[in-house]
Amino acid sequence: MPRTVHDTSAILDAAVRLLETGSADAITIAGVIREAAVSSGSVYHRFPNRAALLAAVWNRTVQRFHAELYPLFDEEPVAAAAALGRRTVSWCRAHPADARVLLAGLGSFEPAAWSPENRSLREADQARWDQHVRRLVTDLKAVTGSATAEILLVVLDLPYAAVRRYTGAGRAIPATLDGIVEQIIRTQLAPAPQE
Repeated sequence: MPRTVHDTSAILDAAVRLLETGSADAITIAGVIREAAVSSGSVYHRFPNRAALLAAVWNRTVQRFHAELYPLFDEEPVAAAAALGRRTVSWCRAHPADARVLLAGLGSFEPAAWSPENRSLREADQARWDQHVRRLVTDLKAVTGSATAEILLVVLDLPYAAVRRYTGAGRAIPATLDGIVEQIIRTQLAPAPQE
């Protein structure tokens, strides 16, 4: 009888599915073993403890999400901001389980308990993301005259708030929401009038 190989991705997918039942507290080693229908050895071989599992779930989700968004920063600032909002909504619609991970927030995944290696992975990705966001904010301030707080609210917080209403209630994100978010961002970040 051939040996069944359980890949890491399938185990992490099972962990993310457990989040559908509530908070990140639902993600346990025992729960993943049941959900993925794998042996305990398959899970413990990859994740020696719950902290390692939580770190892997968070890091994989955020890296996937950011990988989709990084190319958008190369556009003209207002177009980049609008594209980021649109893509955030469409990505969450296409990946509802991963969207729940993002919306739960880093603190739900107990980063203080992570290994130094997992913390370093998160910090490296966060530093890269922050660098892109800082550059975009600087460019948007120059183009629009808007304050940093307003730009962050419109570009980063608005798309999350828009999808949270649906994801938090277990409802599908409407197909029109991408365009609505994009239009709001474009309107709020209209370039300052020339004098």
